Amino acid sequence: MKKSLLALAVLGAFAGAASAQSSVTIYGKLNIEAGKAVASTDKSLMDVAGSRLGFRGVEDLGGGLKATFGMEHRFSPQDGQANARFWNGYSKVGLQGNFGHIQMGRDYVVGFLMVQNQIDPFGGDTQAALRGVGMLQGGARVRYESQIEYHLAANGFNLAAQVADSLAGNGGVDGKAFALAANYAAGPLFVGLAYENGSDDDDKQVSFGARYNFGFATLSAGLSKGTNAAGVDGKGWLIGANVPVGAGDFKIGFANGDNDAVAGKYKKIGIGYHYNLSKRTKVFADYAKVSGDEAVGPKTGYDFGIQHNF
Repeated sequence: MKKSLLALAVLGAFAGAASAQSSVTIYGKLNIEAGKAVASTDKSLMDVAGSRLGFRGVEDLGGGLKATFGMEHRFSPQDGQANARFWNGYSKVGLQGNFGHIQMGRDYVVGFLMVQNQIDPFGGDTQAALRGVGMLQGGARVRYESQIEYHLAANGFNLAAQVADSLAGNGGVDGKAFALAANYAAGPLFVGLAYENGSDDDDKQVSFGARYNFGFATLSAGLSKGTNAAGVDGKGWLIGANVPVGAGDFKIGFANGDNDAVAGKYKKIGIGYHYNLSKRTKVFADYAKVSGDEAVGPKTGYDFGIQHNF
């Protein structure tokens, strides 16, 4: 009997060690807002933030080498409909070690992930989002499919390179799409620079952005310039501020976009207050107004919503 108990204890110890070598995290976001989109007269329930259910994990292979994976599903909580591409967020697998992190599959473009999305005080969420006007001009893309990426992080510096197959979803059919990005984040300072070229020769963009946390507020600024696959030049810039007020944050920003395909500019101002009910749940209210020759339809939008992260 004692031998059996001892054997079970030893097996249990080995099982615990094996399970400790790998982990899987389930996470998600549920976001619904009521309001009216810019350029629309319809009032409805919306999900600008992109509700999601994701899985990511890591397995320790020994010798400092780890296997990683991640996949993220997107859906509309207001009607329960799934995105047509089920793993629309990303779907990737990789190896990580002292050499850095190599991943393959579908993923965010490193310029978007490491620079463009870091500057908008609204993070691309709500009707007040500014990154689409100020940072995603020219040939910028949010994701690449059938891609390989490399990341290296050291002493606050983050470097990344990415190459994707010549698919229509990556910008064209003339060649490989690729992107390069670097940022530095330490204490209150963040600064980043990115370049990307879609798989069409004319499809390219450079982006720069910075932000600084002064304590009473975090100020951010960014600019972008590039050319789309049709050879049309585009440029943009934005400035923003995030100010802690009570248990929430007051957000404000202005973005300006200029596309040579249309005479004139597209300007947008966003204002909002996001109140944290807990570390995972917040309620928010936002207002946006657009102007310029490229602005069509109603010029204002607004939303009132709730978001829960897990």
